[in-house]
Amino acid sequence: MTTPASQDLSDSDSKSAQVKHPAMAALSLAALGIVFGDIGTSPLYAFRAGFLKPEVSQVSNEVVFGLISVFFWTLIIVIGIKYAFFILRADNRGEGGIFALLSLLPNTKESSVFKLPTLLFVIGLAGAALLYADGLITPAMSVLSALEGLKELTPIGSRDKNIFSEEVIVFLAVLVLIGLFSIQRKGSSFIGRLFGPVMIAWFSIIGLLGLLSVIKTPEVLEALNPLYIFDVFQNSFGSAITVLGAAMLCVSGGEALYADLGHFGRKPILLCWYFIVMPGLLLSYLGQGALLMRDPNAIVNPFFMLVPEWGLIPMVLLATAAAIIASQSIITGMFSLTNAAILVGLLPRLRVVHTSEHGSQIYVPALNVIAMISICLIVISFRTSEHLSSAYGLAVAMDMAIVCFLFGILMYRHKGWGPLRCGIFWGIFLTFDLVFVVTNAFKIPKGGWLTLLIASALLFLMLTWTRGRKIMIERYSKQTLDYAHLLNNLQTHPVLRVPGTAVFLTPQSTGVPPTLLHHIKHNKALHEQVVVMSVQATSIPFVDPEDQVTVTNMGDNFWTLSARHGFLQSADVPRLLRIAEEQGLETSEGTTTYYLGRTIITPRGRSVMPGFQKRIFCALAQISSNNPLYFSIPPGRMVELGIQVDI
Repeated sequence: MTTPASQDLSDSDSKSAQVKHPAMAALSLAALGIVFGDIGTSPLYAFRAGFLKPEVSQVSNEVVFGLISVFFWTLIIVIGIKYAFFILRADNRGEGGIFALLSLLPNTKESSVFKLPTLLFVIGLAGAALLYADGLITPAMSVLSALEGLKELTPIGSRDKNIFSEEVIVFLAVLVLIGLFSIQRKGSSFIGRLFGPVMIAWFSIIGLLGLLSVIKTPEVLEALNPLYIFDVFQNSFGSAITVLGAAMLCVSGGEALYADLGHFGRKPILLCWYFIVMPGLLLSYLGQGALLMRDPNAIVNPFFMLVPEWGLIPMVLLATAAAIIASQSIITGMFSLTNAAILVGLLPRLRVVHTSEHGSQIYVPALNVIAMISICLIVISFRTSEHLSSAYGLAVAMDMAIVCFLFGILMYRHKGWGPLRCGIFWGIFLTFDLVFVVTNAFKIPKGGWLTLLIASALLFLMLTWTRGRKIMIERYSKQTLDYAHLLNNLQTHPVLRVPGTAVFLTPQSTGVPPTLLHHIKHNKALHEQVVVMSVQATSIPFVDPEDQVTVTNMGDNFWTLSARHGFLQSADVPRLLRIAEEQGLETSEGTTTYYLGRTIITPRGRSVMPGFQKRIFCALAQISSNNPLYFSIPPGRMVELGIQVDI
């Protein structure tokens, strides 16, 4: 039997690519810059991180061959097979990412993610929290790694003081990051024009440098033999853990292939991967390995020591540009993730600014400031990419394992996979992911704790918000009244009706909201036309206009309007009202007043939430007021009515 979800898995990708993005070449160029910025900068640090101690004594052909073999087969299995042939097919009407995957899991198409089994719901939220952790660590890692190439301007062993000391590198990294976050409010479109061409230059140059090194030492090609992987495990336990941890770094950023699926479609992403990105990465890693076979001293910084001395400064500038692109991609991803979480109801309503006319580019001012401060503090605390590599990779490994697990659940529920087929899929790919999780777990004392701290804090906030919001809605619903009772009371005790339309926004889809009752009680009057409107986000990314609004005439010029929007669509109330006109509801923007309830939440009530969690929820609720900007309500057309709810 074919379910709606399974139909989405098979049909939506091609529709997205053909309808939304007709120019395949231009689309592939854009995907190259946005999707592959993170994984594209991994040669800056991943190869060096594969050595237990980056010292000459640690370098041997055996270790180099084992490291290259692990990198090669990790890229093939994780990106080239798991993501390309499986994960990228799990799209929700063309959209990808953790929330799209989570929204596909309910048994019916219209079910909310809140109706999932608790375990699946928490696992999905953990995946989102890990993406935030990765988003805070990746820019620091990429920018530091790029700028550390400046250290090679002074020859190794020179007694002259290098002006590009560790302190200077940290200072420059902070300046670059502050500059990057300062321009976010302008939107990424004006930077995005340079993304593709810069990344083409980046992959071409690192591939060429690697190829020239391989030509000098062609014996390095033997490392592609998977049997050399076993040599890694024959060495010390610590060395094997280090190599596997570095292999996770070489695929870090691979999750962007799925997260950005909705922007580009499957075909452009795979074209970029197989014909540009993967060849460039593999040649760079082979070239670094060949260099170490010729000169073990190059372990200090094998990536930049591939570059001729005359080209070092241009290469540092290009690497910094690539790092900025990688950081920009992560930052944009965090904005999109936050917007989706807000619309689904997993985070408070923060201010979201749309920086493009079609609304695909967004900017979240509060998150921008928090992320900038956090990333700069991470740079100042860890100081070098070598130290930061211990914190890097764990978030990606855990997130990939979660996506792999949820994908298997999705295939079992909606695609007709039996237990045996799911078991084989998990036995191959989930086992692979869990090995990386375990190996990166050994980094926790050295810096991996930062990943767990960030992810745990965000997971706690999301769970607190969803739990408190559920309690608040239950308390709120107790104050509602049925329409029959209200209309009977108005016939018995009529009130003054004034010209115009009043729109009362409510989180409930049934019953008379307390804001309307408060208005009648205190003002002793009503507008000629009263519309009670509920706006709900669905578990699909986009809702067709004809399905967005349901209008019901309750009598006496009272109307109820149930509006639905996708988790990637804005809650534009005036637009939804215009759609409602097709169902008989006539409104005029100039004579319409919007009423929002300013809910004052206090922790004085009795509930299952602990006291400290109540206080945190109350603080979050202050942020998440019924913001007229969130509903796109015109200035001067909104009236707030205060309602107190004890939880």
